[in-house]
Formats: sequence, C-alpha cells, structure tokens
Amino acid sequence: MAVVQISRIQLRRGKENTTGLPQLASGELAWAIDTQKLYIGNGAVGEGAPAVGNTRVLTEIDNLLDYGTYIYKDGDADIQTGADVNFPTVRTLQERLDDTVSSASYGIVSGSTNQTEVIQRAIDDLFLDKRYEGAKGRVTLEFAPGEYTFTSTIYLPSYVSIRGAGKQKTIFNFTGTTTAFEFVNDTSTKLVRSTINSTTYNNQPKFCALSGFTVNLTQEVAAFKLNAVRDSVFENLEANGIFDVSHQSNNGIGIGLYALSSLVTCQRNKFISVKLNRFTYPVYAKQDIFNNYFGNGEIVNSRYGFNFGTGADLSSTSEQYGPRKNVIENCYFEYINREAILISNGYGNRSRSNTFVNVGNDGAGNTNAIYSFIQFVSNGNTSSQDNFDRANLVNAGVDLSSHNYVSNYSKEVSGKVHVFEKETRTVVLNEAATIYSNLIRIPYIGSSGFEINYILESSVFTQMRRGKLCLTVDTNTNTIQVVDDYEYTGTAGQDTNITFNAILNTGTGTIIVQHKNTNTGDTSTMTYTYSAIS
Repeated sequence: MAVVQISRIQLRRGKENTTGLPQLASGELAWAIDTQKLYIGNGAVGEGAPAVGNTRVLTEIDNLLDYGTYIYKDGDADIQTGADVNFPTVRTLQERLDDTVSSASYGIVSGSTNQTEVIQRAIDDLFLDKRYEGAKGRVTLEFAPGEYTFTSTIYLPSYVSIRGAGKQKTIFNFTGTTTAFEFVNDTSTKLVRSTINSTTYNNQPKFCALSGFTVNLTQEVAAFKLNAVRDSVFENLEANGIFDVSHQSNNGIGIGLYALSSLVTCQRNKFISVKLNRFTYPVYAKQDIFNNYFGNGEIVNSRYGFNFGTGADLSSTSEQYGPRKNVIENCYFEYINREAILISNGYGNRSRSNTFVNVGNDGAGNTNAIYSFIQFVSNGNTSSQDNFDRANLVNAGVDLSSHNYVSNYSKEVSGKVHVFEKETRTVVLNEAATIYSNLIRIPYIGSSGFEINYILESSVFTQMRRGKLCLTVDTNTNTIQVVDDYEYTGTAGQDTNITFNAILNTGTGTIIVQHKNTNTGDTSTMTYTYSAIS
C-alpha cells in the first residue's frame, strides 16, 4: 500500500542502556545514543499493525549478516537438523561464513608484494593468540589459488591448520635467506619465537596440518623445519629448491626433523603425497626422531633422498640412537645423485615397496653406477619389495644383472641389512655343454649370504626343478661356496643336465652365477627371486 500522507513525525533520543526503550507512537522514531540503534513505533492493531511494539531500523552501523538466517538444506523434508522437524537449527549468516577462514579475510593477496607480515598476523591471530586458546579457535586457514610471496620465516605454532587449493594451485614463493616455515612451541609469543631448547613434551608443536600447496625457494635454505613436532599431518605438498652441481649446500633441506631428546622429538607424524625437488637433503634427520611415516611421496633431482643419522655422536641427549622405526613406503625416487635412502645411525627403519629410477649414478646413468640405492650403515633396518632399475630386462644393453657384465654394478641395498627381492626375473639357459656360461650376476659388498629361489623348466625336454641356490661369500679369502638344493620332476636321470657354478668378480663387485646345460638344442628358462643378508 502506498504512503499518501504522513500525519505526524516525531523523534525521540536517549540512552537505551539507562532508561530503556519506551513504547513509541505509531511512526515515531527513537535514536538510542549509547547503543547507536534506531527504532520506529509499529502503530496500533486498529491501524492495521500486526502487533503493538517497536521495530528496529537497520543502519550502516549494523552488521546485516547478524540478521540474515541460515538453515542447512532449508525446505528439504528429508533433512532434519533440529530435535524436532518443525524447528530446524537456525544460524546467522555471519556464523555460517565464519565456519572457514579465507586468507583474503586477513588481507593476504596474491602477487609479488611481500606478504610476510599479513600471513604471520593471520597465523598468530588464529592459532597463537590466547583469545583462541582451546578447541573453539582451532579452525583452518584456507588459501585460494594464487602465488603468495614472503621474504622472512613464517612461524607455525601448535594446532596450525593451513590448506591450499592443491599443488601448483596455491604457491608460496619464498625469497628469503632463512627457513621458509619453522615450527615453534607453546611458549612462543608474537614478539619472541621459541627455540627448540625450551621445548617439553607438553608444550611441543603438535596436531598441526598442512596440505594442498607448493613452496618455491630461491636460495639454498630449508623449506620446512620441524622442531620436535609430533602427531601432525603433511599432505599433498610440494617443495622446490635450487640444487644442481653448483648448488649443493648443507642448508638445502626440504624437510628437516629435529629433536631435543628421545622423548621430545619428531614422532608420529605423517607425510603423505609430498613431492620434494632439487634439494641437497630432501628429508634430513640427524637426531632421535621416532615412528614417522612417509607414504606415496616423490623425491627427484636431488643429491640424496632420505639422509638419517649422519654425524650423530650417539652420546648427546638428542643423538643417542639416530632415527628409529620410521617407515618409507610407496615412494618414487628419480635422478638422485647418491643414495636415495642413507641411514648412518638408527634402527627399525623400513623401506617398503618404493621405486628407484636412475639413483646413485651421480647423474651419469646406471652403466656408471657408483652408490647403492639404499645404504644401511647401522644394524636393524630392512628393505622389502623395493623396485630397482639396474636389473632391467626391458633394456638389455643397460640391464646389469644378466646382460651387461662389464659395467660396475653397485649393490642396490648395501650395509647391514636383510634384503627381500621379491620381484621375479626370468633368464634363458641355452645349451652350454662343455664350459660354464654366464647367467646372472648379483652385486655384493663384504662377506654376505644369498638365497636364490628358482623354478627351472625346459622347453624341449621333460624337466622341471624347483630349488634354492645358496651362495656364501667370504671376502677375507675372496672365495664363494655354492649349494644347490632342489626338487625335480621329469625324465629320470636328467635332473643333473643343468648345473650351476658361481665366481667372484672383484673388479665389478659382483657374483657371477654360471650354468652348464648338456641338453642338446635346449632353451630352458629360470624364473627367480633372491634375498640377501650382509
């Protein structure tokens, strides 16, 4: 209905918190000076008002989001959010929007402008500031796709949760000369950041979550420094350093894990789908880190892969053991100049089902192999079902196990280790009636024992053997003993038509397994796996 006449305009003012709000006359305005609120009288029911009372008039001072309401799936009869279907849970729009925190809410912008101060302000406000102490303040800071530049270390406290839009979608470009992201304990303040020396089990950084972003470095520095971090998750991350032949600094670390003691240490952390590219030490830990999991990761174009326990003195409070009981599983390593996994000190560490391509060759390819893929200097570590490309039957010219007997063949897994090589390989045993012919070779370092489990089957004759070829190497005397224990089925008396021998080639560091086959015109095949202990 159009307004055709205004019969009376009145305006009152006063202090709402002192005198209260009186009943206003129809159309009468009242301004509360202390609360800065504006009201208008509803009018009488006889005039057509639905009820006697006052109605608040919203102004620019009011937050409109506090007055809009939000109901999840409003109008959907199959959704019941409240105790009664007729009374759903109602929230303000402000409450709904505050469920997540966007980087834009703190004025963090994409581009080349230095965002160090605003990124740190957001993290401190959400996770460090005591106003947010407790579960209520443990939200997630979300970064939209874009590139964010910062020049100084960003400090991360307990419960920090940062989520980007994904690798190569949310990108942090760090141009500083210190660590990009460093974790601090609960004694930290905005003005004074903690050091690891003030850390205890109760105040150490914990229950953190970083996911969905890339970090690009322009200097030989560390991407992530974990000072005694526990019970945290790092997922779908990428860090790119600057390693090459001219950049091989000890400071070039992708993820560094540090401890104050065997109790106050990095433990029970999970690193899932993390890619590390171009670092001297993609994953580095000298001290007593414990029970961390690295799964489905990727390490490429680096000097090492995992470097654990190198330089630990085994006497300091934080270096009594070296890294222990950590799992590296389903990870991919490519173009690693030296060892992809080097454990100098520590025990109980497990490498499982990892893939290694062009590792340990100092950039020169498998025919110039120098280092092992994995080296366990200390006792008590295992490699199981790992995949190595030096024994690659697809490429006969490069395959170092059964075709190339000239090139150096560094052992895939070296040191004090029990290796389970469960992937089957197949070789052909042609007729060799008078002299032993080279069949396969296996690398060795030091006195070692090998078990080759095989199935031997002739394509021409009725001969089939299942056996175990045991090789014992004594490097003190440079001798090898061969024992062939087998079960045979086929033509009687022909089980010895194929025999095995083994010799040491100290020049290439390998055992050459040979065969003699007196079956005329035969092409038998041998499918085998092997395990080793040294």
